[in-house]
This record gives sequence, structure tokens and C-alpha cells, in this order.
Amino acid sequence: MRYVFAETLNKIAKKDKKIVFLTGDLGFNTFETLRKDLGKRFINAGVAEQNMVTVAAGLAYCGFSPWIYSITPFVTIKVLEQLRNDVCFNKLNVKVVGLGGGYDYEVAGPSHHDLEDVGILSALPNMRVYAPAVIEDISIVVRKMHKENGPTYLRLAKARKIAIPLEKYDECRHVLEGKRITVVTLGTIIDKAIEVTLELNKKNKVVDLWSICKLPLDLPQGLLNSIRRTKCLCIVEEHVETGGLGQFISRILHLKEIPIKHFIHFYAKGYLSKRTGNRDFYLKESGLDKDNIIEVLKKYL
Repeated sequence: MRYVFAETLNKIAKKDKKIVFLTGDLGFNTFETLRKDLGKRFINAGVAEQNMVTVAAGLAYCGFSPWIYSITPFVTIKVLEQLRNDVCFNKLNVKVVGLGGGYDYEVAGPSHHDLEDVGILSALPNMRVYAPAVIEDISIVVRKMHKENGPTYLRLAKARKIAIPLEKYDECRHVLEGKRITVVTLGTIIDKAIEVTLELNKKNKVVDLWSICKLPLDLPQGLLNSIRRTKCLCIVEEHVETGGLGQFISRILHLKEIPIKHFIHFYAKGYLSKRTGNRDFYLKESGLDKDNIIEVLKKYL
């Protein structure tokens, strides 16, 4: 995803001279062309992420359109005070790009993982959060972010192959049709959800699968109708239980007085064994693997 991001931003920045790109000493073998083409508008802020955010706020205040980039926890958790006080309270046009949301940095461990980013940044005033599902979403999302004014966060992840093609990007997409359980995912965990749905839908179309890529958003009528029909809602997200998609949708259903019989929530549970591994290792520990999700959902069919 980062390569498509760099290519797309470069194309936009060639036309919009107000764009300034700031990186926290990351981007080897990714941003060389962007650095060459932007010249002085490409700034390596070094391992000083708090300062990078404050500099970006100052640039935005002066009319520039700064984009800041680093590993996800370094532009969310590490710089939360600067984002809150300098950027969000002032509704400044700063774009925050985090690489490796969820467990993407694998054996690098908790210091390089971010399982709380969506909840943390969604709590800040004026902040929008984008979590693209597939690599084809990136170019469209980056162009949307460029046109929008105000604080915005982009959660980038490693590109993953999915079993079926998705329709063109939308904030909320209907992926596969079913009648018994409504499954809603956030971002790149769609790969696991599609595998689960294809397996459970072999004989009968039982899983109605949806993909959400932006928060906050107004849930489309089609998704609300699906939840009303099945009365069984399953949320799948590579994020902690608090502050993520599950709580967001639960609140909407409460406000709209939409009753459900069953609520199933698959979410990141952190580091239960205190061991390190690849992404699939962490997902399995959290019950976010294909086999566990299938086993649990079968109980509701």
C-alpha cells in the first residue's frame, strides 16, 4: 500500500505546490522519487515525531497542506498531545499517515504495533479516519483526503491478496450476500472475513458481508436493513474492543432503536501468550483466524 500511496501523492503534489511531505526518518526504497520531485517540500524530520507534528501544524496554519508519515504508533500514540492541541483543536489541514496498523509489524512486537489507533484518533475533535481494505482503495482515498480540509488519518497496511475482487472503493461496501448473519469488517481484515464467508456460503448464502473503510460515517440504509433482517451482527476488526468499529456500530443501533438478538465481536486481544510471531500468529491468539471465526459463527446458523 505504501508504494501506491507514494506514487499517488507524488502525482497530486506535482500539481499542488502547497503540499509538503514530512517523514519521521522512514521511506527507504519507497520515497526516493517523491523526494526528488518535491525537493524542498520533502522534509525528513528525523526521529522527532512530536516536533514533526507541530511543524506540520505551523505549515498548515500558513496555508500549506502537510502530510506526515511514520510507523503507525509513532504518529498516533507517541504524538497524541501534539495532534490534539496543535492540529485537531485548531482544525488544521494536516494529513496523518500511519504505516502498519494492527499487527502488521509482526515480530517487531508491541512497540511497533498499533491496536488502538482508530479509537484514539476518533476521540479527537474534527478527526476523520480512513482504513482502506485493499490496495486498489489507496489511490482513491489519498485523492479524497487531498480534497478534504481538516485533520485526517490514513491507516496503511501490507497489501494482501483476497479471494474475490471488491467493487470500487466506498466508505461502506456490500461484499457478499447472505440472509442469516450480518458481518461487518474494518480495513484490511476483510481478507479473513471473505475466506470465512466463502466457506460458510458454500451450500447456502448465510453470511451478509460488508466492508467499512472510514469512521465516522453514516451507515447506509442497505446495511441497516441487513441488520434488521438478520438480527445477528458480527464485527471483525484488527483493533482492540474499545473505541473501534464494534462500539461505533453498537451506538448507532442503540440511537436508531434497531434491536438485535446476537452480537458477536472478533477483535485484537493483545499478547495473550507474551510471545512474538507473525501476523497470523497474533490473529490466531485473538481468535481472529479463519477457523475460529467459522466455528463461532456456525453456532448462530
